[in-house]
Amino acid sequence: MNKNSVIAKDSVTNYRSAQELHQQELRKGILDDTSNLLMREGATALSMRRIAQLVGCSTTVLYTMFGNKQGLIDELYLRGFEMVRQALEAVPRSGDPQNYIYALCYAYRNFALIHSTYYAIMFLKVMPEYTPSQANSQLGQKSFQLLVEAVQDCLAPGLITEDEAWEIARIIWATVHGHVGLELAGHFDYPGVSPQQMLERALQAVVKQLLSTPNCIQ
Repeated sequence: MNKNSVIAKDSVTNYRSAQELHQQELRKGILDDTSNLLMREGATALSMRRIAQLVGCSTTVLYTMFGNKQGLIDELYLRGFEMVRQALEAVPRSGDPQNYIYALCYAYRNFALIHSTYYAIMFLKVMPEYTPSQANSQLGQKSFQLLVEAVQDCLAPGLITEDEAWEIARIIWATVHGHVGLELAGHFDYPGVSPQQMLERALQAVVKQLLSTPNCIQ
């Protein structure tokens, strides 16, 4: 193979890589704009034509990328859970697995506050007619695998089953989720105590109880 052939091949590869990167950024931008539109104007505003007008592309582009409106909403849902997973994976593991559980919960809260539009799509039923498929729901649940593993790390091997670890993790998540939902709705405006402090107190009570008596969930 001569030098010119190598250069030509590299040029094609670089061009394709640039195209793929552009497509990824375009897809991300469409999803972000769509989630913001949903929160600003409600579910009735979410049509392929309206989204195309907002992002400055043709409806053909949207149908090519997402298939249909259901496909676009599916990607919004899955992107939200992927962002949760990335936020949780970014939490450094500490020597104390219980503190790691707290850190995961605080990262989850931060995600919800920063990306409230995605959080609403994932959990707050801002689109009442949308129900994720079972496969998508299972993919979403995988985002919380780190929390399950952290629960297992806190307890002696063999003390609980994996299903029981999932149950404990769900109770912890429900505590954080309930707090975040109330916080986003503006219900934690109390003098002398911040929402973060309230969450810390709730988690300490719940986590310590669950880990000290793990069989209480049976």
